[in-house]
Amino acid sequence: MSKEDLLDENAVAVGIAELRERFPRTQDLYREVCVLLFFRHGVTPTANKLYQLVRKGSMSAPTEALNQFWKTLRERSRVTIEHADLPEELQAAAGEMVAALWKSAQRRSWDALAELQAESAVAADVAKAAEAQARTEQTATLAELEEAQVKLRANAELIDQLRQELAAVVATNASMEARLGDLRRQVDEALLRADQQNTAHLTERERLAERTRLAEQRFTDMEKRALLDMDRERTVSAKLQKALEEERALHAQKQDRLHAEQAAAQEAIGQLHGQLYAAQATVTTLTQEREHAREEAQALRTQLETAIRTAASESARVEQLNYEIDRLRNREDKPRTPASRTAKPAQITKFRRKTRLTLPPVRRQK
Repeated sequence: MSKEDLLDENAVAVGIAELRERFPRTQDLYREVCVLLFFRHGVTPTANKLYQLVRKGSMSAPTEALNQFWKTLRERSRVTIEHADLPEELQAAAGEMVAALWKSAQRRSWDALAELQAESAVAADVAKAAEAQARTEQTATLAELEEAQVKLRANAELIDQLRQELAAVVATNASMEARLGDLRRQVDEALLRADQQNTAHLTERERLAERTRLAEQRFTDMEKRALLDMDRERTVSAKLQKALEEERALHAQKQDRLHAEQAAAQEAIGQLHGQLYAAQATVTTLTQEREHAREEAQALRTQLETAIRTAASESARVEQLNYEIDRLRNREDKPRTPASRTAKPAQITKFRRKTRLTLPPVRRQK
């Protein structure tokens, strides 16, 4: 809560405390609180707010007082458009028409502003969610690539080919990161333009509301002076009628310009939505390309694991054959009978020949 809001609440509380002493009757107190909020502080009174501030009587008391306040205000506002030549029915209809037009214009302005803010917030949330998802997928892909590189170093035969393919994957990832960066910048620019248009429209509405409030204040003052001097009522009424017509024309011009700016803003927001949809489609395409790269890395990892298992099997086979050769050599070194000395060398020579023919070449691990 800002400092200005605190000061307003304190001022309202002080004013209500003074009114409690001056108006002990419940209906009179609620009526004066309505006057205090609406004319002094520019706050539209409601039944709930009145009851929260006064805390006196039942809930029907502020409702009844509020209805009587609006009825009195409508009856008094009709005096500003009285004319000597106009019948009473036309005067009443004109007053009600001006009040209805003002309330309708104000309600539409606030509804349009709320809708524009909601759409901007939804667009910002969608862009942030897409960015977070892209970052998560990028982190997972980089982790998988690093794990694949660690495992690929264990196999000397496939390391060159795997390095080339990994370099291609890294280049593709860098290209996707660059494209994602461009898309993020485009989304940020679109959101900035939407915020600037929101600020401009809000400023214009506030300026129009201030002019209207000042006009209403001037009309109220004129009404008080007219009630004090009925002889000058006709002259003052003519002047008020002219001022009202000028203010009505000015208000109509402002309203038309505001509608035009609102239409332009809606068109710009539509274009921004199109750009966001295009950006989402591009992000989807990049995600599919990244999934394809991930599948290729998984295939490379499978090939590497197969090569590692093959190398381990061949290494075990070589160790078994070396063990058999050593065992045969130990037998050859032991003393033998003459018959065994003539037979064993031939068997050993045959085994060695068979071993040299079937044993595959063993590469030294780097």
